[in-house]
Amino acid sequence: MLDADVPLDELKDAYRQWRETKGANVEQVLDLFDDQVEMHSVLEPDVPHELARVQRSREDARNYFKALLDDWEMIDFPTEKMVADGDTVVWIGRCHWRNRHDGSELDTPKVDVWTFRNGKAVRFFEMFDSLGFARAARLL
Repeated sequence: MLDADVPLDELKDAYRQWRETKGANVEQVLDLFDDQVEMHSVLEPDVPHELARVQRSREDARNYFKALLDDWEMIDFPTEKMVADGDTVVWIGRCHWRNRHDGSELDTPKVDVWTFRNGKAVRFFEMFDSLGFARAARLL
């Protein structure tokens, strides 16, 4: 059973707006985060790219989204399903991005795992095709 303070409707709306605005709703997404959110990627922290770094605050997350949107153009971000139980929401979908520097593209399945406390996200973990990302980011 979903915890009463998990803002599921707001999260669904944030994903809808993320797709429709091509990422222009960063503030709406950040409003879901606690000040001390811990944000992880499937990328190992030693990968030489800004998006691989562990974010430890809402301000760090803001910088993450800035780096993402400065370097990548969103093509699509469809939701397939959301599953919620207890303090956890799992978003399942795809993301399709174009590298703004060289036009390379990444189109991959994506899974986001959110953990909420007192109505705010305290942990976020995203999974996607890390090899495809490394290729599109020209890390290989």
